[in-house]
Amino acid sequence: MNNQKLDTNLISKVLKGDRSAQFQLFELTKGMLYSTCYRIVNEEDEANDVLQDSYVEIFQKIHTLKHPEALIGWMKTITVRKAISHQKKKIYFDPIEDVEIESSEAFDSWFDAELLDQAIKSLPTGARAVFLLLSVEGYSHREASNMLGISENTSKSQLNYAKTLLKKRITKLLQA
Repeated sequence: MNNQKLDTNLISKVLKGDRSAQFQLFELTKGMLYSTCYRIVNEEDEANDVLQDSYVEIFQKIHTLKHPEALIGWMKTITVRKAISHQKKKIYFDPIEDVEIESSEAFDSWFDAELLDQAIKSLPTGARAVFLLLSVEGYSHREASNMLGISENTSKSQLNYAKTLLKKRITKLLQA
């Protein structure tokens, strides 16, 4: 979101269906919600489609929002669920039994956000989805497993798998 804050007056106007307030809300939040979509679907055109679908649902259901102070979190939840629903056909989970997972060792190399982003994009879709939901979006294993239709144990093992792969891939990228 840019430097402007969502004030209660804007939220009140949006809840009343004021089109210019809705456009202002869209302008204030589109970057944040687009990046959420893009991280999950990993393709620009599809992220734009998911973003559009998200805003349609947001503005159709905004009158049901019980706690206006939770507007941003509510919008992110709708967006994450739309993105996951869109990606469900493409998300697969690697069988963990076949992969040797190392214990969590400290990772003391320096790297930038671009390198991390590149490593995250290279993760298998299931591990990437779990990693993004838990480590980036802040969902619990229970919430992520419900959204993805997997068990909590699968969520936990996929997160560990994602972290192990990220460590290996970042180390490899740093050596290149």
